[in-house]
Parts: sequence; C-alpha cells; structure tokens
Amino acid sequence: MGLRAPFAIALMLALNAPAEAAPRAKTRFDGIRDCERTGNAQFKRHDQAFKRFTIDRAGVKVDRFADRVGPLFVATVYHGRASYDGGKGAQQTQFICLHGGGGKGALFVYTLSD
Repeated sequence: MGLRAPFAIALMLALNAPAEAAPRAKTRFDGIRDCERTGNAQFKRHDQAFKRFTIDRAGVKVDRFADRVGPLFVATVYHGRASYDGGKGAQQTQFICLHGGGGKGALFVYTLSD
C-alpha cells in the first residue's frame, strides 16, 4: 500500500494537467530554405559562372495561394529581396518563388532586376 497512494496521486495530477502542458511537435518545414536550394540549383544549371543565391528573410512576403498553375499545385508564393551572385559579385534583386507545400518543395524561382 505504500506505493499505491503516491502513484494514485501522481496519476490524478497527470490526468488533471492542462492540455498546454504537453510538449508541442516541432516542424522542420522551411519554405524559404527550399526556395534558396531550388534557386541555387536552377541558376547553376543555366549559368556555370553562377555562385550563390541568398534570400533576405527579413523582408519576405508570404502569400497563401492554394491553386493550380498549369499541372502543378502551388500552395504558397514567396517574394521579396535576395542577393544574386552571378560570378561578378553579389547584386540585390527581387525574387518570386512558387512553393508546392511541405511534401512538394519549391517548384520555381525567378529573379527580377531592380
């Protein structure tokens, strides 16, 4: 009987604990990082002198889209400022990224000159 009372009290406290006490699941989804990776691969494929594409995360705008563009489903459109180094030094540019969501990743990245 010595262990039953403390165990019963602990069980009652656990059952009465608020739902917020449970640890929250962490996610590793990072759409902006997906856009950077896809942009770097895409730009390198088209220009061998290309060095690096880096998105300025502080100013990124996120537009929830959730519709089809041609045969592809686009969940989110990211746009903002980025740094594009095409081998002649980094230059500031505008970018747009179509993202397919957590399971699909970035679908298309495009830069626009200032």
